[in-house]
Order: sequence, then structure tokens, then C-alpha cells
Amino acid sequence: MVKDMASLSASDWVRAAARRLAADGVDAVRVEPLAKELGVSKGSFYWHFGDRDALLDALLAYWRSVGTTGVITEVEGASADPADRLRRLVRLAFGHADGGFDVAVRAWAAREERARAAVRGVDEVRVGYLVRLLTDAGSADPARRAAVVYRALLGEYAMRHAGAGGLDADAIDALSSWALAP
Repeated sequence: MVKDMASLSASDWVRAAARRLAADGVDAVRVEPLAKELGVSKGSFYWHFGDRDALLDALLAYWRSVGTTGVITEVEGASADPADRLRRLVRLAFGHADGGFDVAVRAWAAREERARAAVRGVDEVRVGYLVRLLTDAGSADPARRAAVVYRALLGEYAMRHAGAGGLDADAIDALSSWALAP
């Protein structure tokens, strides 16, 4: 049975697109297969989005929100101590299993400027936040250490996406300790 056009929200479409992107890449983010997966007509899609490009823009906004803004908000509310916030951030980021969403957005960015611009913006915000936490915690050379932690995280995501197990808690804590060293 096909659901009516308004039975799904735009967020439902974006989450389905995120799953499809993570599993099969940006070329697989298409209206008809998504509608079939969601059990609705293509009209439901057009109820919420003018076209596929609007969905792709919303998908990048969702990626920024869940993978950056939401995480920073959660970490900021956890503690007043910047070292504690850094440790929490690293544990969250390295413990996060996004099903390949981050890796898929970066693969898309290798092909298209819209995604490349989104990745540059997200990377700037994420690294800037790390630098701020490390600076506030009194870490030596916070910009370099932030870059190393962030690139280690991206490597972790890529390795897990390719089937490797995640780093253990002791390794993650050791990375935080190194980053925070005065």
C-alpha cells in the first residue's frame, strides 16, 4: 500500500538518502528507489523537495548537523572543563559508527564541488573546535595536535568502513592524553 504524500517528513527522506549514500554512494541517491524503499509515491518526494538537488543539499545539511553541530552541542553540555570535553569528544567521535556516512560524503566530495565545499566547511569547524578545546586545556601546539587527532579519526572511519574493527578504549584514551599533554 502506498502512503499519502504528507505521511513522511522531509527528514524521513533525508535519513533514507543518508542510508543510501552510505551504502551505495551519491549516484544511488535517486527519487524512485527511495520512494520504493519508503513505500510511498514519488509525489511524496515532490511534496517536500523541488528536485533531487534540493534533497542533496538537505543531505549535506543533515550531515553537518548530526556529525558536527549535534556533537559539539552534546560535548559542550557535558562539562565545564575543556580537557574533560576533549576526552568526551574523542570518545564520542571514535565510538561513533555512522555506517559509512562520513566516508561516503567525502567520496562524493572527490567528484562534486557542492560536497567538497561542505566537507571543507565541516572540517574547518571540527578542527577549529578541537584547537579551541586543546588551547583552553593548555595543550602544547594545539593546532598540530588537533590536525593529528582529526586525521586519525578520518582514518578510523575509513578503516571501519572497509571492515576493520575500531580502536579500543585504551588507544582512544591514549590519543586524548597525547593531545592534551602540556
